[in-house]
Amino acid sequence: MKDFNHIISVCKETSSITSAVVDEFLLYYAANKYNLITEMDRKFAAYRHITKEFTKEWENRLKAQYIAHKIFRNKGLINKMLNHSALKRFNNKEMEFLKFQAENPWRFSFSTIIESPNKDFYLMADVFRDEEFLLYSPGVTTTLESEPAIMWFNMTAFNGSCWQTYGPISWYRSFEPDDIFFFAVELNPNIEDDDDLLLTVENNPVPFMMLLSGVNYPLVFSKKDLTVQTMAEYDMENIDTRKLSADFKKEYNDGVYRLALKRWSGPPHFSQAFYDENKKTIILSAMTDRGFNALVDVLNKYGYEFSSDPFIRVKPSMIITASEILKKKIELSEYDHLFTKESSPEKKEELARLSKLMDLVMTDINAGCQPDVETYAKKTGVDPETARGIIDHVLDRFKKMDKGNKK
Repeated sequence: MKDFNHIISVCKETSSITSAVVDEFLLYYAANKYNLITEMDRKFAAYRHITKEFTKEWENRLKAQYIAHKIFRNKGLINKMLNHSALKRFNNKEMEFLKFQAENPWRFSFSTIIESPNKDFYLMADVFRDEEFLLYSPGVTTTLESEPAIMWFNMTAFNGSCWQTYGPISWYRSFEPDDIFFFAVELNPNIEDDDDLLLTVENNPVPFMMLLSGVNYPLVFSKKDLTVQTMAEYDMENIDTRKLSADFKKEYNDGVYRLALKRWSGPPHFSQAFYDENKKTIILSAMTDRGFNALVDVLNKYGYEFSSDPFIRVKPSMIITASEILKKKIELSEYDHLFTKESSPEKKEELARLSKLMDLVMTDINAGCQPDVETYAKKTGVDPETARGIIDHVLDRFKKMDKGNKK
């Protein structure tokens, strides 16, 4: 049984030393000594279109976090600084603290909460390192009081008894490991596995800090099915589309077959496959996990051996966020335009409901009133959780605009 009272005392002492040694001196010393300001400003400038939506205080905290990471990361600047005469200002306990940090590098972690064994303590699962760690963070506790966070992105430091966060605490309502991996590959196409992703974060965490811009996008469900784009691509020399006619609706255009799975090709699943005669490839695609599994199961009845694990699994919220951060249009399917038809009645109805919701929300905002989520969800027919996420996102944007106007 862990002695949490003792661990809390260690955490508080560590926080006190960190404030005096790192916040009040080391950040400024390292920034000037190693010309980190120029490098930092250049990296943040690439995302000015995102940071302009942040408060100035929040942006400054991110920059401080960036400099701290340069100091204490694996093979960081602290290893050069320990013998500098400027550090003679610190007492023995403070120097021991710095030596310990040099031996135990700080790191960024994408993680989820397994359990909370004590107040402000969390057993976390690092989703890309496949390990668990004990985290002390009153900030996480405060966040959970008002936000439905499902994953976290924090810089953490080890104090000998547990890990502690340093700098802004980032959390997400809808992003999961698959979404983060998708973003990382869009950022750096050379990423092939989790180790590559972690190295990319280690070398430049700034793009991943920008994921804060998508924090308020909610999980979107159609009844019990989560909306998520799933895709897989396989080499295939040829395909007998006639044999598949019993289970698929077939279309053909410009050397590409579209095979829509009967009873699953409409909303919310949109289960379909595209076979390209020229490239000799087949792409499996669906907008729900059940839809993808159904597509694979039916195709495998015909003798194929497709995996039920998609190559890409990403939510619309991440596609939107990644597009905004990276300033590029992300289109997962290169074949949809070959079979584009007028929007279905269901899609038109869904868009009309969302438009009506936005009209009600904007009327309240313009009048200085707080939108009534439950009433408007019921009135428009929009799923309450989806409505709540949309309204929260709009309100958050207006709050940031208002703060910016007051400066």
